[in-house]
Amino acid sequence: MVSTRADLADLETFVAIARAGGFRKAAALRGVSGSALSHSIRGLEARLGVRLFHRTSRSISLTAAGEVLLAELEPRFLGIQAAMDLLDSFRSGPTGRVRVTTLRDAAELLIAPRLHSFRKSYPDVEVEVSVEDRFIDMVAEGFDAGIRYGGTVPEGMIASRLTSELEWIVVGSPAYLNERGRPARPEDLLTHECIRIRTGTDHLCKWELGDGDRMVSLDVPGLLTLGDSELSIRMAEEGGGLFYCLQARVEDKLAAGSLEVVLPDWTSTGPGFHAYYVSHRQVPSALRTFLDYLKAPVAGD
Repeated sequence: MVSTRADLADLETFVAIARAGGFRKAAALRGVSGSALSHSIRGLEARLGVRLFHRTSRSISLTAAGEVLLAELEPRFLGIQAAMDLLDSFRSGPTGRVRVTTLRDAAELLIAPRLHSFRKSYPDVEVEVSVEDRFIDMVAEGFDAGIRYGGTVPEGMIASRLTSELEWIVVGSPAYLNERGRPARPEDLLTHECIRIRTGTDHLCKWELGDGDRMVSLDVPGLLTLGDSELSIRMAEEGGGLFYCLQARVEDKLAAGSLEVVLPDWTSTGPGFHAYYVSHRQVPSALRTFLDYLKAPVAGD
């Protein structure tokens, strides 16, 4: 019979390990050692009289008993969290922790201009932002929400639009363009040195120019492939090649003259930034408040 507080704590630990997919990940998220979690689960298994995990030196998986227990416990613990979240309406403001994984472009354009004022407005909300262009398993890594471009939100997640559509352009430095010439048509890009970038799904990004029926998609050539837009912009400024990026990321460079727009008549629009999160019956108030804040205009805009 499971009835003590220790039993309930170990059951919650069991759910956390199953969600994370391993003792090490769950331990990192909780700030404890993997051996401490392993000790808790061994004690729980001894008291229950059943094995919950198959363990090898490289991986763990749920036993049949573990799968049954997880199916029963997970919705109940989510229900407890939802009940606790309901208490926020009785407080003066939202509290708790918000963990978000985001693209670097969204971190620079969306989060950075608002984060300081959010912290001043909601001092009881703890915010953790992880900047990662690669897709990660948001649930397994313990994040509350992710931010990606619309159309790339993982299946099974609830998506919430944060911005309107975004403008994409090709840029190059005046020095590079004076030496290599200025493309007149999209196809001219195929004879240029282009700085390529990998998407979050590890595919090389194709450059889409124009909109609607006029849109052209090109697999451009280039000997330089970078995994970071900030570094790519720096290389374009230094004459390393042409780069395809969000116009908002380089407006200051365009104004300063260190970059110029290539093929200005072929600017394209793409989906804006979207937040995504697991479909819970109730989104925690701290997360809801943070995402709503990201939708608001920056002071002075």
